[in-house]
Amino acid sequence: MELLHLTGNQVRALLTANALSSRSASLSALLDGRRDIDTECGYISEPGPNDFNLMYQKEGVAKRVVHIWPDECWQEDPIVYETLKPELTTFEKAWKELVEEYDLFAVMAQADRISGIGRYGIILFGVDNDRGNLNQPVAKAKARKLLYARTFDESVLTIEKYENDLKSARYGKPEQYNVNFAENTAGGSTSLNSSVHWSRCVHLADNRRMSDVLGESRMRHVFNRLQDIRKILGGSAEMFWQGAFPGLSFEVDPNLLAAGATIEVDTTAIKAELQNYVNGLQRYLSTTGVSVKSLAPQVADPSHHLEEQMKAIAVSIGVPFRVFMGTEEAKLASNQDTRSWSKRLKHRQNKYLTPFVVRPTIDRLIAMGVLPQPEKKLTIKWPDMLTPSDQEKAEVAKVRTEAMKNYIEGNVEALMDKKNYLTRELGYSEEEADILLETAAELDVMDDQKTTAILAKKGLAKPKEKK
Repeated sequence: MELLHLTGNQVRALLTANALSSRSASLSALLDGRRDIDTECGYISEPGPNDFNLMYQKEGVAKRVVHIWPDECWQEDPIVYETLKPELTTFEKAWKELVEEYDLFAVMAQADRISGIGRYGIILFGVDNDRGNLNQPVAKAKARKLLYARTFDESVLTIEKYENDLKSARYGKPEQYNVNFAENTAGGSTSLNSSVHWSRCVHLADNRRMSDVLGESRMRHVFNRLQDIRKILGGSAEMFWQGAFPGLSFEVDPNLLAAGATIEVDTTAIKAELQNYVNGLQRYLSTTGVSVKSLAPQVADPSHHLEEQMKAIAVSIGVPFRVFMGTEEAKLASNQDTRSWSKRLKHRQNKYLTPFVVRPTIDRLIAMGVLPQPEKKLTIKWPDMLTPSDQEKAEVAKVRTEAMKNYIEGNVEALMDKKNYLTRELGYSEEEADILLETAAELDVMDDQKTTAILAKKGLAKPKEKK
């Protein structure tokens, strides 16, 4: 049955069937069943952790694909606090000291990067006063000191055991990891494998689908494009290497052959002359019976082909092309692209980094006794990616001030109380609104006291309010 003769329903049925089959089978059925695209193009059909790790190590564009989201999201560290009061709470003080001593945000950022090479990664914490081995749960303790925080990607990890208790909140999650601690020594590279219990780790998995444990490599959907880029760059280098030297053609005069002359070509002498010309300083060729012609070099510009592959990658990973290409290109990006990109970064910060990286790290350190239990609910707030200019700040302040003035003079409090107005209409948080209202109340008291003092000085009394 030819594709051109299919009805609309038959085409939809075929597409549905193909969606349930493998990617290579789908392409073969829709394009040409006699050809396998992966085989014809030399693609790796189902790349594994080693393939991703090797591509990450060898291809700079692959590293860019893996790093761009984490690097952009972690340009500024989030703020973790219990209250907005200037005095630090016990938890806030301990957290600040821990972050400064171990640079925990840098550790989390590094874990975010390398967990995207494969399907997952971990942060391993080491603590003092720990009598158990790494393969044992961390014993409960009120106070411990953090010794180290190390990050590992999938290339050195194996999940040995999963939680199989259906009644457990951790059902289906890793119970034990096998970690290969690679150490570079003077005698060469050695490895030490150790089993590690989950209570000592924070598990990171980006690009999750149905699993809470395994995500997808950030290179997964663009792996074919990365292979194509290697072909283009490697092929263009080889093309230049082979084609930059134009090559020489040694030809016998056809008129001599037509006259019946016997021409014997001394290939040994020609090779010697060619060696002196190519590798030495001799700038002439001495030949007998043959003429020498220069062949036209076959060198083409690969930039257009490379750019198309880059654009395909940028579209696939959801990054504006100019941003993907780097800082200088990003400066030319439009304001719309910049705002859209910042919103995507903000979404990733709030929907992935906060609930799956920052908060689990804090919870793990609290559970291990490194951090004290906070008294109030923690707030994790990321800095605004689109920091307004001084002029924009002034305009916002002006608009807010005028709105507050109109609210007070218009006696709108009868319809909406002050706190609701600050939170719902002006966008302040509840805690910020409470601070503003407390400050306003204190200023009212101060003004009242000041008025009473002035009247008393003049020998007058402040009139009583009518009931």
